[in-house]
Amino acid sequence: MFGELITEALRNLMRHKLRSLLTALGIIFGIASVVSMVSAGEGARREILDQIRELGTDNIIINAVKPPAEQNSKKSEETYVLEYGLTFRDLEQIRRTLPVVTEALPVHDVKERIWFRSRKVEAKVHGVTPRYFERLNLKPLLGRVLDEKDERDRSRVCVVRARVLNEAKYVGDPLKLDLKIGSHYYRVVGVLPDFATKNPDRAILGLDDRALEVYAPFETVVDRLGLTKGNVESGTWEMSRVELHQIVCTVDGEENVMSAARGIQAILEKFHERKDYAVTVPIELLQSRARTQRTFDIVLPVIAGIALLVGGIGILNIMLASVTERTREIGIRRAIGASQFDITLQFLVETVTLALVGGVLGVLLGIGGSFAIEHFTAWKPVVTFDAVAVSLAISCLTGVVFGIYPARRAAMMSPVQALRHE
Repeated sequence: MFGELITEALRNLMRHKLRSLLTALGIIFGIASVVSMVSAGEGARREILDQIRELGTDNIIINAVKPPAEQNSKKSEETYVLEYGLTFRDLEQIRRTLPVVTEALPVHDVKERIWFRSRKVEAKVHGVTPRYFERLNLKPLLGRVLDEKDERDRSRVCVVRARVLNEAKYVGDPLKLDLKIGSHYYRVVGVLPDFATKNPDRAILGLDDRALEVYAPFETVVDRLGLTKGNVESGTWEMSRVELHQIVCTVDGEENVMSAARGIQAILEKFHERKDYAVTVPIELLQSRARTQRTFDIVLPVIAGIALLVGGIGILNIMLASVTERTREIGIRRAIGASQFDITLQFLVETVTLALVGGVLGVLLGIGGSFAIEHFTAWKPVVTFDAVAVSLAISCLTGVVFGIYPARRAAMMSPVQALRHE
């Protein structure tokens, strides 16, 4: 029986093709907006999770921050060296007093000229421990990363970003290359790929998508490149001493991250009169992004709901007109034994069929819209099966809600008056 009803519904819709298409346009655009927006939201959600995952949800990042000029009273009058930032004492205090912190990895940065034989580039040298690469999920494109032997022996080895080789226009096997950093040569043992996507949160880790970066053993950098450096600031020469530019802390579980962050804040406040540090908790970024995403998730259904409401009103209007046009048909069917339920079901199936056809076309249009968003913007929507299924279910529900009144109106007609209708 349902097969016959659907066939008859399609026949009636095809009898008035243009009218049916115009009626379905509201559903088509409404469902297309649902698919496109849900896909865009899902893409944004996954991108946020990927970006936060790069930082590690169980990590706490502490960065050295240069204080404002008016707070630089710690500069020695005799040596004119500005001392600020994180210290080895901070690192030791965190390791000793916070048992939930399973690892505290020191990082020391130095800006140096790097020589590729006769070619020179300016790059940032990161002095890191071997565990740094694992915690930040940095995997080599060629060769290997630093290991415990490199750190223990204070080896003159390094890992470079592919961008460094490109900047120097180096051609050849990078694993046979010796770079001159400062006054010593370092053998390249690995090459890290450049970042595939731009993640603004990487700045928290001192990583820059556009920077030239070289990684060397922490002890080697501290021993051979030193802690005191001179640089030009606002046209004047300035000497500064920073023991640690960053400390990457790993907590034993996400549930302990916030308490560990409070403990780190308390330790640093005790030993730093000036606020020459910044504590960043990636999981807080995730929670903040999640709150923004929830707002986005609320706005999307409202917009899509308005579009579907307009489409549903169009279906209601055209089905009322269809009932009026087919009054004699309804009278004949009632006269030969059709019940009110049969009439109700006939028109309801026709309404749902119209809405479902519009929903299918809307899904196809929404998928096309998602590809268009990806093509013309940096946003990458993700079309999921759940989004498609929910969209089709919404289109069917729209057909039911806005089809009940016309169907009941047709079913409640008097057979005698319907047969007399001209």
